[in-house]
Amino acid sequence: MDYQYTHQPHLAVYLPEIVSHILSFLVPTQCQDEPKKKAYVDLYPCLLVNRLWHDSASRIVWRRANFEDTKEDLATFLKFASVVYDAPIPMLSPSTSSSSTSAAQLAIGQYSDMPALLNYPSRSSSISSVSTIDTPIEYATDDNISKMTTDELFAEMDARAQKHMDTTARLSTYRNALRVLSIRKMKEKTINEPLSRIGQNATKLEHLDIYICDHFSNEALSSFLVHSNLTFLSLAGCHHISDSAILKVAEYCGGLEHLDLRACGLVSDVSLSAIAMQCPRLRHLNVGRIRDRDKVSIKSIALIAQYTQAAVLGLAGCDIDDACMQVLAKYRTTGLERVSVNSCFKISNETVYAYIKYCPNLSVFEMKECHNVDDWEAVAELVQRKVLLTLCDQQNKACADWARLRGRTLDVKAPLK
Repeated sequence: MDYQYTHQPHLAVYLPEIVSHILSFLVPTQCQDEPKKKAYVDLYPCLLVNRLWHDSASRIVWRRANFEDTKEDLATFLKFASVVYDAPIPMLSPSTSSSSTSAAQLAIGQYSDMPALLNYPSRSSSISSVSTIDTPIEYATDDNISKMTTDELFAEMDARAQKHMDTTARLSTYRNALRVLSIRKMKEKTINEPLSRIGQNATKLEHLDIYICDHFSNEALSSFLVHSNLTFLSLAGCHHISDSAILKVAEYCGGLEHLDLRACGLVSDVSLSAIAMQCPRLRHLNVGRIRDRDKVSIKSIALIAQYTQAAVLGLAGCDIDDACMQVLAKYRTTGLERVSVNSCFKISNETVYAYIKYCPNLSVFEMKECHNVDDWEAVAELVQRKVLLTLCDQQNKACADWARLRGRTLDVKAPLK
């Protein structure tokens, strides 16, 4: 039997779709349950096999990028941003710079949540870096060039051109692979510039989560919107975000399904009404707040009820009354699953009656500090339907006293946070 035939690799390892599918099994299904440096450990060797395997593996590594509020993650974030927008890496202190050149660290930086970045070696290519900074090792010196023959000079020019083409192709692969970006609790005032550059180049991004980043601005957000691919947008605790930014979300992100604007006190009925009219696939909306309650009212929430697919609504602390809640119940009926009206002081028994009547699929109802709700018979009906309830201590006591006087036991269960 022919030796070459018996030892030829299977066709599957030449097909990008199949290779990508096979490599996807090397990553834990729930990456958040894994320590950061272990999530992609089985995938690192695949980056070194050949160009096809490198591209397939790097697409998996680059699909999600998560950065926390640590000194290490900040350094990693700056490196990540420098590669995404193809600029020199910011100078970092020795404590946050990487000195290791292992395959794993070269693939995703010193800290494991950073995708493939710099000086990455590939057996199938002469390219050893996606950085745009040339080094004497990569290119011939001027003295050597002056000694080259014409043929050698053209060969050197071809090599440089191929270097540039391959670098550009890799950058395109990395940028197009990014689908999920999460930045959590970064307090640096300079965060907006790198985020804006990332937004300009992350053309396929679908999921953006910026959590309690005090200085995140409307302008930085705008760079992510123009590609019109976002379906998940969470800006919880980003208190500089205002109506002008959310109006742009409505304009560009017609496919939006999840919008979290908790503690965004500058957002009002003005932009939320635009979201209602232009984002018909919206299923999750959270506009809970402690201050500026009068800015969110029936004016926008009634439109959300009529024109979107809202199933989960967080309205805690908003200027919501029974009329608003009844409109919501009547329009969303079987589609409504979870509602929070904590600290909505105008809510009364009428709201509870409406949800008993119109919303059979309701699974969570949060009404902490709604002291005008005092019909515990109606509340008991929700408990009997296995609806999870959030009550304050005063409400829990009143409910328990009512049940005890009637010889009943109410097993009120709160939703898990």
